[in-house]
Amino acid sequence: MNRNRFLQSLGLVSGGLLATRAGLAYNNPEEFSKALASAKDEKDFWQKIREQFIFPDDYVYFNTGGIGAVPQPVLDMIAKSNIENEQYPKPGHDEARWLNVKKTIAPFYGPTVLPEELSLVSTATEGINIILNGLMLRPGEEVITTYHEHVALNLPLLNHTRISGIKVKAFQPDLKSGAANVEMIRNLITPRTRLIFLSHITTTTGQVLPVADIGKLAQEMKILFAVDGAQAVGAMPMDVKTMGIDFYVASGHKWLLGPKRTGLLYISKEKRDLVHPMTIGAYSEMENDLKKGDFKFRESGQRYEYGTQNEALFFGLERGAQFIQAIGLDKVYAHNRGLAEKFYHAIERMPGMEMLSPSEEQYRSAMITFRSNTKKNQEISDYITGQKRLRVRVVNEDNLNGVRVSFHVCNQEWEVDKLLEEIGKFC
Repeated sequence: MNRNRFLQSLGLVSGGLLATRAGLAYNNPEEFSKALASAKDEKDFWQKIREQFIFPDDYVYFNTGGIGAVPQPVLDMIAKSNIENEQYPKPGHDEARWLNVKKTIAPFYGPTVLPEELSLVSTATEGINIILNGLMLRPGEEVITTYHEHVALNLPLLNHTRISGIKVKAFQPDLKSGAANVEMIRNLITPRTRLIFLSHITTTTGQVLPVADIGKLAQEMKILFAVDGAQAVGAMPMDVKTMGIDFYVASGHKWLLGPKRTGLLYISKEKRDLVHPMTIGAYSEMENDLKKGDFKFRESGQRYEYGTQNEALFFGLERGAQFIQAIGLDKVYAHNRGLAEKFYHAIERMPGMEMLSPSEEQYRSAMITFRSNTKKNQEISDYITGQKRLRVRVVNEDNLNGVRVSFHVCNQEWEVDKLLEEIGKFC
């Protein structure tokens, strides 16, 4: 079998890796942009986007906050790159090509963020550990966080209470007053406070924390500020520079629509030397000489990247970011929030329901969490997801007994109506 026939048998030549609902996969972002520009109305616009996801016809996905769905162009890019990497094997770390990936993603962090300030890592979890390990925290130093953090932050913090002797101070986020959260942090600060580390958007209730005000407080008190942005990058416009954030981690496999096992780490160039790389290898260094006993780190985020890589994953991440850019991040944000607000107010009106997401609209996101006064969260999930094929997520963190619903570009208004109908029937 010749190469072209082999690729055709895998569906990698003309037509994409898998057939979409419309039978069309876009080979590049320009084609996709043109297709969206040809939409006859808003409904057609979002339908064209929906057709790029390969969900079964009887399945609706409301869990981007957990694991994002990968659209067809991303699947095709990963497959194409993997084939090329096996045709001409290489270590998967092309400095110039990786810099292009970072150039594509940097604007999601803000207009003045430099590609050199980004590192391509395996997960947000890895980024969190790079920060906490690299700061070389000392016994008695304090880190402030919230009780609504993901285990990806909780566990590394708890680990450092043992291995570094740090003290973790946490607070319960105020869901009624966003500004109150800043004051709670202020009241926890002591001369021993070294770092504030919390979510931009909480995984529990989808609360948008006032990170700009927290960043201002951190700068005022000369405290380092790190943010877990797993639920924010690709979901909303931001500017980490103006928000006073020193370190910002994100997942590639959520709102950026990238493949699993991709993550992003931002460390401002001014704070780079504060975070010592604890795991290094080939590509982390500018030069090394064992005879002289010397080496130099890269003067960029590449110092936190090392070893042989599956670069197809990061090229897939780049294509996911381009997918979002073709739609427009502002448009994505408005669409997602529109669906979330519709859902929020409908649940609010249902008898026997308690809303767990913030009461202030400006602090709500594309993730809405609620609970029933008569049903346990797992019972609701078993019915909604297990029987009705509408994928939601239970929220057991902080004993909330909640159900979380995430809205992204793969969702449409009729799907929200269907979800609300089934919740109303069951609860």
